[in-house]
Amino acid sequence: MPEFGARFKRARESQGIPLQEIAKETRIGTRFLLAIENEDFQQLPGGVFNRGFVRSYAERVGLDP
Repeated sequence: MPEFGARFKRARESQGIPLQEIAKETRIGTRFLLAIENEDFQQLPGGVFNRGFVRSYAERVGLDP
């Protein structure tokens, strides 16, 4: 699933949305958003937070959560 994080980054960049704007709107730290984009899931807090972070980010950039 190496395309997972790249899909988020492409969607965000295609809309011209800076990562900081998504962080502010979703209340998810930029380091966690970067971890999703880079597929560095060890940086995420775990549990239900991971699912919620991915869902919120996906909804914000127009991806199917």
